[in-house]
Amino acid sequence: MRAGSVNGRAARPEGTPRLGRKTRPENTAQQFAPGLDLSSYIGEIEEIRSRSEDDLRAAGEQALKTLDLFLANLATLLGYDNERPSMHDSIQYLERQGGRAQSIAVHSERFRATRNALAHNPDLTLRPEAALRIIESIEKIIRSAAQTAIEMARRPLTTVDEDSSAIAARDLMLMKGYSQLVVVDRAGKLVDLLTYRDIVAAEARHDIDGPDKQPAVADLLGTRDHLSVAPVGRDSGLDDVARALTDERRGAAVVTENGRVGETPLGIITRGDLLKRR
Repeated sequence: MRAGSVNGRAARPEGTPRLGRKTRPENTAQQFAPGLDLSSYIGEIEEIRSRSEDDLRAAGEQALKTLDLFLANLATLLGYDNERPSMHDSIQYLERQGGRAQSIAVHSERFRATRNALAHNPDLTLRPEAALRIIESIEKIIRSAAQTAIEMARRPLTTVDEDSSAIAARDLMLMKGYSQLVVVDRAGKLVDLLTYRDIVAAEARHDIDGPDKQPAVADLLGTRDHLSVAPVGRDSGLDDVARALTDERRGAAVVTENGRVGETPLGIITRGDLLKRR
């Protein structure tokens, strides 16, 4: 899935559902924009961030195109009758809607001149530090429209089998910079979270790197009397997710179909993800 451009305008990424097309029944009590599906846009930002390691300037420009597409489709979903609106058109329309749409438009306005300048001046490039700020800010704007847990969740997930070596899991966390890993059973169903706190505690007990000790991930999980995961259903509201994470023992929320351990994990939401939405 990669966003492209047509004559300077953002083109819909291949396989991206249009916002106006409802792909799943919605059961939330209040809806900002019925039919809104953010998963493709959040996924695109995730891909852009991963590509930024190779070319930060190009990644920043791609993020601007994704924002342009998001605003155009959101405006269309909310009733704007313009098949090819410019970013300026989309922002003006959303500003007139008030509420969350207006807030999205206001936060997007500062990127309009940058987007237009890059679209009409091929020789212009972003400074790396500016590109990084743009990517982070655009992710925050898009996530501010999220209504359900599955829309907010980060994907794809990095999981570890409960029977895997705890040492290998620790090394993976250190290599990737993760503070937790989603633990699954052999069938790929959610078991819990392995947190870096678990790793530190195991090292303090000499359970890891001790003589002749090769503990499994499940062994580390078994040393505590609580879950570190907060399972939430895919259609849970974000207030429900925030409440689930008020317990400091919970490292992150993992989205499943019905919000239960023993179901397939679909995505993860950290406290930082919720803060970015504010």
